[in-house]
Amino acid sequence: MAEERADRACGFCGTPLPRSSGPGRRRTYCDEGHRRQAQKRRDRERTATGAEQRSQGQEIALEVHRLAGALLEASYAGEDLAELVRRARAVHQELDCFLAAEVGANRARGAKWDDVARAVNVTAETARAKWSADRVRRLLDHRALTQRAVPLPSPRAVSSLQQNENREPAPEGEGPATARQRLAAALSRLQRESGLSIRTLADRTMLSRSFISRILSGERLPSWDLVCHLCSILGQEPRELRLLCEAAHGITRPPRQSVTEHIAALGAALRGLHLAAGRPTPQQVHRRSHGRVAPELVAQVLRGDAVPEWEQLGALVTALGGQAADFKPLWEGIHYSVLMTDAADLTIEPTT
Repeated sequence: MAEERADRACGFCGTPLPRSSGPGRRRTYCDEGHRRQAQKRRDRERTATGAEQRSQGQEIALEVHRLAGALLEASYAGEDLAELVRRARAVHQELDCFLAAEVGANRARGAKWDDVARAVNVTAETARAKWSADRVRRLLDHRALTQRAVPLPSPRAVSSLQQNENREPAPEGEGPATARQRLAAALSRLQRESGLSIRTLADRTMLSRSFISRILSGERLPSWDLVCHLCSILGQEPRELRLLCEAAHGITRPPRQSVTEHIAALGAALRGLHLAAGRPTPQQVHRRSHGRVAPELVAQVLRGDAVPEWEQLGALVTALGGQAADFKPLWEGIHYSVLMTDAADLTIEPTT
């Protein structure tokens, strides 16, 4: 399917090409100028730009790795069959491009068609027909064109809490996309504060720059393992983003923990939400809560020195742009654990 589309469109600009009716090689570019520009683009992609240079096959393999991870996450999340098939086909298409790039690279290094045929377990004639230089070039040009045509991420929600200090609290019925944006806002702020570039994050995580950008914009939802990895690179305590990540994934926390664990989890979750909100001052949070939470109490709660009543805690969470329902289980868990601790301290004297 990809090759049929590539035959009818310029490999550089994507303009539809007229079908050729006579003999000879079919056109793959609008004109010679576009052919030269496509070659220059391929040369730029192969040129080192600072960090360790990856081959085109390696770059595609990284994308296969990312897509396979997304497929696994979709399977864990219980996505419907149509979505799983769509993600599986994306992996399959990238694998085709990876194999074409590696065959082309081996041929450029002098490999014979017999060598290629033995490696992929086909006849030399089949290998020559499937991975000729022209076919490989058109396939990879079409892949590059398709990637450029992907819509740009929507404007980041990163600054939404920072730009309007007096905004109205978020409605109670906000959906999972907003939870994802809060996680993205926290990660994006950490990235900016760290001074590390997206390229550096991509190199250290072995992921593509575009994938890291999509995570920071909220277009892609990272797994908890990836959040932990990013936090370790950015110098952040991962547990402070745990509730943000779990809310974005729709995960409910296990109910049974000790009092200390519940208090620590609540404090960490509030600090993560505070980070996602752009770290407003206690006075700013006081104003956003319409005076329901005193600045002194905001500071104490964020330090982990106080656990307020639910009305104040709910107002604090809402003022930071969070969902109160995400924090209610943690608050209830603290009081349940205290109750159980008090009950456990009671002793019954044995009768004689």
